[in-house]
Amino acid sequence: MPNEPQHKAPASTTTTQPTPPIPLKAAAASRGQHAAAHFSPAAQPADAPKEKKPRRAGRVFLIVFAVLVALTLGAYGAGVYVFSHHYYPGTTIAGIDVSMMDATEAATSLTNETSAYTLTVEGDGFTWSYSPESADEVFDMQKAAESVLEANDALAWPIHLAAALSNDSQSTEEEPETATIDLDAEIDRSLFAPTFDEEAFVSDVQTAVDTFNEQRSGAFDAASSYDAEAAAFTVEQARSNEKLNRDNVAQLALASLARLDTAASLDELGADAFEPLAGGLTDDDLAEACDAANELLGCNVSFKLGSSVAATLDGSTIAGWITFDESLTPTLNQEALTTWAQQLGQSFNTVGTERTYTRPDGKQITVSGGTFGWTVDVDAVVQAVQTAVAEHQTGEIDLPCTTTGDVYTGAGQPDWGAYIDVDISEQRARYYDASGTLLWETGVVTGKPDGENNTPTGVYKINNKLRNITLVGQKDPETGEPEYESPVDYWIAFIGSSIGFHDASWQNPSVYNNPKAYRWAGSHGCINTPYDKVAELYNMVQPGLCVIVHN
Repeated sequence: MPNEPQHKAPASTTTTQPTPPIPLKAAAASRGQHAAAHFSPAAQPADAPKEKKPRRAGRVFLIVFAVLVALTLGAYGAGVYVFSHHYYPGTTIAGIDVSMMDATEAATSLTNETSAYTLTVEGDGFTWSYSPESADEVFDMQKAAESVLEANDALAWPIHLAAALSNDSQSTEEEPETATIDLDAEIDRSLFAPTFDEEAFVSDVQTAVDTFNEQRSGAFDAASSYDAEAAAFTVEQARSNEKLNRDNVAQLALASLARLDTAASLDELGADAFEPLAGGLTDDDLAEACDAANELLGCNVSFKLGSSVAATLDGSTIAGWITFDESLTPTLNQEALTTWAQQLGQSFNTVGTERTYTRPDGKQITVSGGTFGWTVDVDAVVQAVQTAVAEHQTGEIDLPCTTTGDVYTGAGQPDWGAYIDVDISEQRARYYDASGTLLWETGVVTGKPDGENNTPTGVYKINNKLRNITLVGQKDPETGEPEYESPVDYWIAFIGSSIGFHDASWQNPSVYNNPKAYRWAGSHGCINTPYDKVAELYNMVQPGLCVIVHN
């Protein structure tokens, strides 16, 4: 501009060389550098390259990680060291807690506290226990402690410690697994003390096994093959008759002792715990025999006496009669079946037994003897059972009897309904219906009580009734003639054909009102009855009616 001051370059004594021309590309680069020195990044072009920042955060992470690894390794190493010399929490040896002890401390504790050490071997009904007077007579406690510690698996201490703290601790008393005993493996006897008498120990186990085996035949039979709970013959139950293998059980006991176990199960031996059944029967053999026997158990019947159930015949009863022959075919044992039928008869036969009842007028009477009541037909019962089993019968069957009562309410109880009561002491006869209502009554004259003509006491039944017959007595051995021949119009017999009710025209009517008249005017054993009364009775009764004669 016109008023602007003019600037001039200072004079220089140095000769200025002319500047060589700058190449086009270099000039551009130079301008770019210059621009970069004078403008902020925001003013840079979008495609201008960005300068890299230092990665400090990554370096910090690596340092922290390295520290954590170092701490973890240190803690792990410390744990390895600790549990190489100390037991995990919850560890026990022979039932003694040795948590966090070292081997020396554990050995001392074991010595002090295992005086009550006991080993129990059991299974399949067998139990045997071994209790030494002092555990240190059996074990070298220091070796035992060191042996358990050696099995600590210190390298895996985090896992074991976590398990221990969650009450799932390592222990020498863990439940043995099935079939873990290798009978061919050598038992580690290093823990046994020099004073331990191994021979006596083994002998004691074997003696216990021999005693137990006395209860088992070692053979297959029906009695030991029936499972009452399952109500069937089973292979498993059949195997229960196997004898224990004395040598293998002793081996189990010794191996368990060497491990300081306090309990051992025969399950650890599996099938090796037993001797094979006689004949070497396979499970297939046993299954076939059991299936055939189970076919006989389908019967279920009730035997009845009158309206009462006298006995129930079902599979559990039949199972006790089954036997197997040499070919393992099941059959019913006839002797056992007959014995059952006989016992049934003895339980329910009432004929001749003592029975007690109270007469409707209140008099209590006990009487025995006679022919009335129940008599079980043993032979017919056996046949009925055989048929029921063969045909798999179910339901109710009348118990076969040779004589029957009217009802059955139990041993010693009345088994009649309506009855005639003849009271010798009162010289009276009464007829009651089944409900106890008095239907007929009269004075009578019974047999003369001289030891020869007494009227027999007991419970009888009317056998027959007849009109217009002659009663004939026994023949007199001297004369060969009957002792008497007495025509009667009414005859009601209850003891065979010799004793019964009848009219007696020869008696004075007054004797029927005198309870002592029978002592001199007594009969030969019959029941002399007033004519009109015996006529009434004749028309009221039928054969089979109960007649009770008592004092």
